[in-house]
Amino acid sequence: MTQLHFNYKDLFRACRLGFSAKKIWMCFLGYLIGFAGYCIISYVAYLLAGWNIQEIWLEYRLLPFPQAYPWYSWLVWAVGVIYFLAVFLITGSAVSKVTYEHLRGDEFFEIKESFKYAFQNANALLLSPILPLLFVIALVICGLILSLIGAIPFFGEIFVGIMALPAFAVALFIVYLLIVFFFTLMLGPSIVGTTKNDTFDTLFEVFSCFNEQPWRLVVYGALLWVLSRAGAFILGLASAAAVKIGSVVVHVFAGAKIYDMLANGSHMLKINLPIWTPEIIRTFIERLLVYVRAGMIIEPSYYTWVNWSTDVGSILFGIAFYCIVLFVLSYAAATWFSGNVLIYSVLVKKKDDKNLLEKSEEERLETKSTTPTTPEPSKVETAKEEPEEPKK
Repeated sequence: MTQLHFNYKDLFRACRLGFSAKKIWMCFLGYLIGFAGYCIISYVAYLLAGWNIQEIWLEYRLLPFPQAYPWYSWLVWAVGVIYFLAVFLITGSAVSKVTYEHLRGDEFFEIKESFKYAFQNANALLLSPILPLLFVIALVICGLILSLIGAIPFFGEIFVGIMALPAFAVALFIVYLLIVFFFTLMLGPSIVGTTKNDTFDTLFEVFSCFNEQPWRLVVYGALLWVLSRAGAFILGLASAAAVKIGSVVVHVFAGAKIYDMLANGSHMLKINLPIWTPEIIRTFIERLLVYVRAGMIIEPSYYTWVNWSTDVGSILFGIAFYCIVLFVLSYAAATWFSGNVLIYSVLVKKKDDKNLLEKSEEERLETKSTTPTTPEPSKVETAKEEPEEPKK
């Protein structure tokens, strides 16, 4: 069992715990399945908005963002976002389970068992963030009813004035529930992955952590966010250097066609930020991509046709580029989910004085019962094995 400090020092283990082939592969599968479904659903949304497939591909490649949609296309796109979020949370629960067992001493917990566990507890994982939103919707409906009453002449103005302070309290409670919703998305996978809680118990744990340890939850979450992004940034630089070194070495005998394939492959990788992205965020992302030598993601090069074999190689290079991007993102996700297990373990120790990594008495007895023991030889067998004394 790993010995924790039960303070901020434990969070610096997250980058090391996330740098695991098993966890990165799990996150890679989650991203692959999630983005595939999101891409298909987003294409359908654009098709319903009057676009054709060629226009969508030229503008967005495999990651469409909504721009100017009719309302029904927004609904379809929202389904894609919900699908991706569900896949991401289930993957996070599986990674959290592997991290939890690793911290308890089982470094060989299987991927198959972790995903099986995540699907078995998917209801608690997916329904716990929905409950705060349902409360928010109910309170908003109450506000709309108050608005209807306020439309009544004479009586409406007086009644709304009387209800001003209660309405403020309700609005403040809505803000509180939205904050809890955010932290449920953050801590939900780690809670389900470590405690097997149902929906209400998971939500209760989120409320408990937020109410009793708010500053630790916020500060630790911010620190983990910085660590996961810093780790992904360093891995991204290393991956870009690896692509550069590989292209230079292969160019020695293969010639300039390798650069044509690289350019055509990068043409297939593009991110077009939506027009509603704030200018400060757009500028930051563009400068960051240029700094890490990945500016072609925003403005990819033109496709150059050479021959059919170069086209096939370019397609394979494009697939490889997507895999490299998902690899870097998977390390960030593995670090994030592993770190949240550490955060939840620290918060439980602080608020409940309980070490989640210690095995319960039932688990110890179960471990002893499953451990094979060598049976002792019976007295009869021992007597038979003893050599007989020679007769006088």
